[in-house]
Amino acid sequence: MAKSTIVKNTMTRSKHNSIKKSVIKNSVNLAFGLMLSLLSVSSLAEIKLSPQWTERYLFKNMPNLVKNSHTDHVLAFYYFGSFDDYTIMGMERVKGDDYEPHHTILVFKDSVLQGYYPELLVFPGGVSEQGEVYFPANRTVNTVIDLANGDYPVIIFNDNPETASQYIPLLP
Repeated sequence: MAKSTIVKNTMTRSKHNSIKKSVIKNSVNLAFGLMLSLLSVSSLAEIKLSPQWTERYLFKNMPNLVKNSHTDHVLAFYYFGSFDDYTIMGMERVKGDDYEPHHTILVFKDSVLQGYYPELLVFPGGVSEQGEVYFPANRTVNTVIDLANGDYPVIIFNDNPETASQYIPLLP
């Protein structure tokens, strides 16, 4: 009987240890799952726009902006910076037999295209911490795009009215 009790006690301890290990393993898995869930929720709230994402977005939502012809081709997409929920992306095209470059900047808010500036002389240099879209120093502009205040003025380079580009809003 003593042998039988020892075997039962050993089996009980073994079952208890097995249950304990299972509870610990499940707790670790649950904690890891919660951590992944929190990471995915935060990434859903903030979609990181990239040139590849922008190209897919435009083909799906604004195909007329990326339509190509034998004399008009989209070459590349660029990221210029962000401010709060706004992101500035660029689209470069070449047109005509001479492959003349054409620059468009796209204004996204919360990953939705708000509007764009077609036919800019050059791409911006970036976005400041105050939300101003700035251009390279060798290309002076009459005013700045101010994302913080929702100001999208006509952009004119080097005081030349022929370089004017007007913002085209897509949403009210």
